[in-house]
Amino acid sequence: MIIDFHTHIWNTQLEKVDEFVAGLDEGGVDMAVVAPIAPYMSNADVARHVEKYPDRIIGFASVVPFSETTGIPRLDPADELRHAVEEMGLKGLKIHPLIQGFKMNDPGLAPLMHAAAELEIPVLFHTGPNLGRAGRTSNALIEMVEDLALMCPDTIIVAGHADPLSVAGYIAASNPNVYLETSISWPHRHEVIPKLAAQTIRTAGADKILYGTDYSIGRVHRIHSMNQLLDESDLTAEDRVKIESENAKRLLKL
Repeated sequence: MIIDFHTHIWNTQLEKVDEFVAGLDEGGVDMAVVAPIAPYMSNADVARHVEKYPDRIIGFASVVPFSETTGIPRLDPADELRHAVEEMGLKGLKIHPLIQGFKMNDPGLAPLMHAAAELEIPVLFHTGPNLGRAGRTSNALIEMVEDLALMCPDTIIVAGHADPLSVAGYIAASNPNVYLETSISWPHRHEVIPKLAAQTIRTAGADKILYGTDYSIGRVHRIHSMNQLLDESDLTAEDRVKIESENAKRLLKL
């Protein structure tokens, strides 16, 4: 079984959820976390996708952590998150320091992080550069994950796109609440340093790695690239199962 911990159905693709699932089938992915980015995508849309494909799609919520970022009056982010989880049935939180305009180690995140801990859901952060979109990479340096983990020790923090060439493995190893998600950066690094992924898995521990691809419609190649990386990383069968599904099941209570 494979659970992809990082995928998107963009606003232009809301009526193409069947095509999204067909891409999962092509890549051999059984279930996928679909994450919006507030305020540009709706939690309600994600909940509708889950309702249509409850056995394939795991919905995450997104909220704007600081309302002054957009200048749009918004609900208290912690209250908005509680509504998304308790009323809509969403299973986690995705926030994006570059697109949403905040630093990942800002102490002002604490109330939202504590709400996530109370709800017993993981928080997926974008880390690293923004892959062609505007935003300050300095808002999401992987080193900031450790600041956040120490500030909010009861919150499960997932570092999205966690660069295996950085200190990410050491941060995950030394902080019980930090996990690493593999999309984009892991396959890119693997092309030039084939043993790097296996080394990072050994450093962090296979229990702390989450299979992710950042797949969206038209990007099935990202799933194939991640599968190839795992094929070529000389993992034990037990470790591969942990990375592909068991760790995600544990965090998401599946």
